[in-house]
Formats: sequence, C-alpha cells, structure tokens
Amino acid sequence: MLRGMTSARPDDRIPVVVVGGFLGAGKTTLVNHLIRSLPHRLGVIVNEFGAQGVDGSLIERLQDDVTELTAGCLCCTGRDDLLRALVTIAMREQKPDAVVVELSGVADPTPVLTTLLERSVRAAFRVTTLVAVVDARHALQTLREHPEAARQLAYANVVVLNKTDQADPALLDHAQGVLRGVNPLAEIKRVERGQVDADALLARDDFDPRVLDGVDAHAAHTPGLKSFTLRADRPLDPYRWQRFMTDYLLSRPAEVLRAKGFLDLFGYPQRILFQAVRDLFTADAWDAGDGTSELVVIGRGLDRAEFEAAWEACLTPDPADLIPD
Repeated sequence: MLRGMTSARPDDRIPVVVVGGFLGAGKTTLVNHLIRSLPHRLGVIVNEFGAQGVDGSLIERLQDDVTELTAGCLCCTGRDDLLRALVTIAMREQKPDAVVVELSGVADPTPVLTTLLERSVRAAFRVTTLVAVVDARHALQTLREHPEAARQLAYANVVVLNKTDQADPALLDHAQGVLRGVNPLAEIKRVERGQVDADALLARDDFDPRVLDGVDAHAAHTPGLKSFTLRADRPLDPYRWQRFMTDYLLSRPAEVLRAKGFLDLFGYPQRILFQAVRDLFTADAWDAGDGTSELVVIGRGLDRAEFEAAWEACLTPDPADLIPD
C-alpha cells in the first residue's frame, strides 16, 4: 500500500431506521410494507403511547423479532426499555440486517435520537435515516396543534406524505408546500398506504447526528394528551357499539385523535380490528372471537369516566344475570 493511503474499514454495525409520525399517519402500515417488500431480516421495536399495546400485534411475520414497548413514550419514560431492547438485539446469535424503530405517534424524536447516539449504543448500531410519516388529509391541522409533529418533521431526512388518495389535490399541494417550508432539506414522497420504495429507504444513509447539536433533548408534547384502554370480558352488542362509535369517537375529531383495538361483537365469529383517526375508521375481520374486547383511546381533554360508562353500556347482558331466581 502506498504511503499515506488508508483502507476504509467496513462498518458492520446494525443500521437503524427511525420511523416517526403523528397518531394515525400510517407508521405501522409503512413498517409492514417494508417487511413484506424486503428480503432482509429486520428487527422491529414498536413503541406505543399508553400501557396497552396494539401495534405490535399488527406487525407481520416477524414473531420474536418484534419488541413492543408500552411502559411509556420512548422520548420520556421509555429510554431504559429502548436500551434493553437494543442490547437484546445486539446479543442475538443471528442478528438482523437492520432495525426499524417505530416511535409512538406522540414521540418527540430528539430524546430518542440522543439515546441512539450514545457511545454505548453506537458501538453496535448506527442511525441511517429518520422517516416522518404524515397524514396528507390532516397535515396542516396536526402541525398547528401538536409540537411533536413539527419536531418529527423538522429532523426528518425523508417525509412520507401518506394517504394521498384521501386528500383533495389542491389541499395536497398546499400541504406539501407547508412541509417543504418546515424542512426544505427533506425528500418528500407522496404515497398511498405507505407504499414507498422499500429498498431505496433501507439503503439511505443520510442521517447527520450534528443536527442535534445544541438541541434541547427534553420532549415537547401536546398539553392535556392522555390515553386509556377500555376492556370488556364479554361480547359487545353491535348496535350499541355503533352508537358508541358515532357519539364518542367519530363525532369528536378535535378531542379523540386516535382509537384502535380488537372488538368481539355478539353474533360475529371473528374479532374486529377497529382503527379510527379523527372522523375516519376501518373495521377488518381479524382472529377468532374469544368474548373479550379492548380499545385504546388517545386524545385531549377526555373524561375517562364518561367513556367507561358509555362503553359499559355496550356490553351484552351477563349470562348470570339472566338466570331466574
């Protein structure tokens, strides 16, 4: 070798793709698209806002390679859980080709990135890109009302403007212009159902840790945001559930930002995967019914007791109450 020349050592650390985006933007849909599209072995760390996890159940095919963290938002109380999950991945005999960290919908990415850039973490992992998924229909309102969403966007290397099929073309152009103003350096991709070029996304290596120099790593959150889980140990009456869905979820888009869970409706053989973002919802047949339901509700200024009472009214009668004395 000629004097003065050096050989570049290959970087064998595990790449980490961080996926952020506000509640209901389509992060899990994007992660599932990556899993289906890539031949690589992926590890996935999913964080949820609240004690009850749903998104981990929705991640496809990975089984033991999915770590679901529900002890708290990663940017606040979940830092130690993130470190433990990374250590577990690093200790595996068969390591993944890459790790996808899906942040909770209200996560401020800066404390999470600060954790991922600690020396002990950087010994085994390297952040390659930060993705911000944005719901095209609600992009402007979300940016106005939620500081987390603005930070997710500001530090992103690539912005996935998702659900473009649900947005008016003029609104879509305006939203993209606003996003470009917040982060003029990010690449913006318009997609439907998270259908990005998976190979290109995994190949990105454009995260610059210097963007965090001098940044306050304390999390910024929407005031008054809370999460609670409604549970039932017997089936729900379909008609009462429909009234609950209309009156307490869909008619309150400014308060109920996200609702998701598994419902067992009386007379239906399968549980229903229910997901709502403001005033839009989907309901899909999922697994075999077992008589139980759980619904996570996330929003602002919610009266938990009011929701619990209305939810209780959805339950079918307890069989023990039908037995005559």
